[in-house]
Amino acid sequence: MKKLIVLPLVLTALLSAQMSGPQVLVKTFGFPIELGYTIELPANFDSTKTYPLIVGIHGFGDRMSSYIGTAQSFVPEGAIGLYPESPYPLTPMADGESFGWTWWFWSDTTEPSFVSHDLTLDQSVRWIVAAIDEVKKNYPVDPSKVFLYGFSQGGFLTYKVGLTYPELFRGIIPAGGWLEIDSLHPLVLDSAALKLPVRILHGAYDNVVEFKGAESAYDTLKARGLRVELMKYPVKHQLTNEGFEDSRDFIWRELNPDSTALIDLLWPDESLTSEEHAELLHKMLRSKEPAADIEAGLLKLYEEDTSEVVRKEIIYLLGARRCAGAELQLTLILKDAGQPQALRQASYSALIKLATESSWKTVQGTPKHLVIQEVIPGGQGEAVGLLAGDVVLSYNNRKIKTNVELREALSSVKSNTKSVIMAIERDGKRMKTKLAPGRIGIRLAEEIK
Repeated sequence: MKKLIVLPLVLTALLSAQMSGPQVLVKTFGFPIELGYTIELPANFDSTKTYPLIVGIHGFGDRMSSYIGTAQSFVPEGAIGLYPESPYPLTPMADGESFGWTWWFWSDTTEPSFVSHDLTLDQSVRWIVAAIDEVKKNYPVDPSKVFLYGFSQGGFLTYKVGLTYPELFRGIIPAGGWLEIDSLHPLVLDSAALKLPVRILHGAYDNVVEFKGAESAYDTLKARGLRVELMKYPVKHQLTNEGFEDSRDFIWRELNPDSTALIDLLWPDESLTSEEHAELLHKMLRSKEPAADIEAGLLKLYEEDTSEVVRKEIIYLLGARRCAGAELQLTLILKDAGQPQALRQASYSALIKLATESSWKTVQGTPKHLVIQEVIPGGQGEAVGLLAGDVVLSYNNRKIKTNVELREALSSVKSNTKSVIMAIERDGKRMKTKLAPGRIGIRLAEEIK
């Protein structure tokens, strides 16, 4: 029996009454050995209602706890999250904990057959499908609203599981993964998979799974008739805040497929508040109007409506719909220090999404820092009093400005280290906090200064 990594916040029973905040449960399921998976229930969970299901597949060396918060991020309106842990721990560390997990082993000749690549991969695929089935039996999941998402090894499995069992999913989001078309049954892409929407997320400078692999997957699926999109970001082998936004928008669009008249979105009833207008504008994500047509209307509205909340939504939509003709306007907003921080930050993200050489050159020289977006319930970040909005300055005497730098600092801590110091800035004041080595329990975003 494999050891179960138990999070500090664990529920022992599913409540049928409503619950106030997001809830996390760590459970096991016999397959036939006991394997672990994490369930995330939304705020105000009500077992008499049905919810979308977001299945998150972790990458090599990672673990299921890293994905806590994904369902909330992808479906703020409320969804159940399922994060299975792989069946195979990597080499144990001195303290007995395994250093992450892998979904398969690579050797087919030097290892016993029960750990061969094909058999271990096959078992992982069957385990993910079994975990989905188990959760659907025990929780109020809408079976027509199940989405599959994964990064790196998890991205590969998102392709593999999604295209092998397309009838299970409303859409799939492989991130930083690769597609092995030869590993699929010849009839797979001529069946229900043709109706499966796919949004690929990938770093243009990925040094682990090259971007050309994502392009090849896109070309292959497109040629087979699938509805597929490829989103690229100016990063290496990593996830980005813009990728999370694109995942959320993809799911929102698939759950709200009805087209809405563009004219009603751009110039709605004048009695609407700015917040109501911004919410209505967000419906453009599912409008079937060409991006160029939307772009002209949005730019005109930006000049006419001076409300910050509406302007922020307009900027967001220009990026989400990849309106390349808006690049000049977005650049001017970003470089204008007199503009509100919220609009400059929105322009920064929108320029990243445009994915042109000039837009990426613009954001490349923009000073930024690493800000805590969310403190995960039950993690040590919550225990030591970290708050959303805190800026990470250093970790273990290493200056931190990006997610990559923090990950490198985390992995550089020596095995015999008992504690480390992390410096943060809160409300303009520098503070230090003592942490145990390892996962902090926070979600971060790189924001401009």
